[in-house]
Amino acid sequence: MNREEKLEVLKEAVKLSDSGRHKGWKKIQSQLVKSGHKRAPKLLDGNKIRMILDASCKLARR
Repeated sequence: MNREEKLEVLKEAVKLSDSGRHKGWKKIQSQLVKSGHKRAPKLLDGNKIRMILDASCKLARR
């Protein structure tokens, strides 16, 4: 996976977190895999990105 593909997946993850439809990073990861991003689990395998996505989900669901 090249840099552009990684960036695309991360942008999509942020977009999903901002939508307010997901409770946290696990649901986002699952959605990304379902939509064809098979390497999403590897890209979201870090505490910082997970905390950011969780916080974004929480704010969007207010």
